[in-house]
Amino acid sequence: MGKKQLQELEKNGRYFSVPTGTSMWPMLLHKRDIVEVHKPDGEAKRLDVVLYCIGEKGILHRVLRVKEDIYIIVGDNCWRKEYVPKSEVVGIAVRFCRKGRWIEATDRGYRLYAHFWAGTFFLRRPFLYLRDLGKRVIRKMKRILHREQA
Repeated sequence: MGKKQLQELEKNGRYFSVPTGTSMWPMLLHKRDIVEVHKPDGEAKRLDVVLYCIGEKGILHRVLRVKEDIYIIVGDNCWRKEYVPKSEVVGIAVRFCRKGRWIEATDRGYRLYAHFWAGTFFLRRPFLYLRDLGKRVIRKMKRILHREQA
């Protein structure tokens, strides 16, 4: 998401996006799914997928907990919690399209998925951390091997 999409969200109150990256896998697939984001008309609730910005980059992640002035947010495929001020949230995902089928954020099946995924975060977190640690070790070993061969 860039400046143009932010302007569209401000002007029209909604916009459609094709997310990139894997932080919301398995809910959203990299450059395959479409997400409809609306300008928030109030406070986001637990389990909502919210859009917030870091610089000009927009990030969609799930709200795990709502505190007084911050949201505790995490991507479905991430282990690090993020503490985002409520003022930085610029949109809320209301539905997404997977394989030509629109899934509303209010659909019963989706809500069950969201409850399960957020409820098992404490179980998934160590595995996701170890996965990322393993990837870092492998990258570092490849760099060391590459330097030795050069």
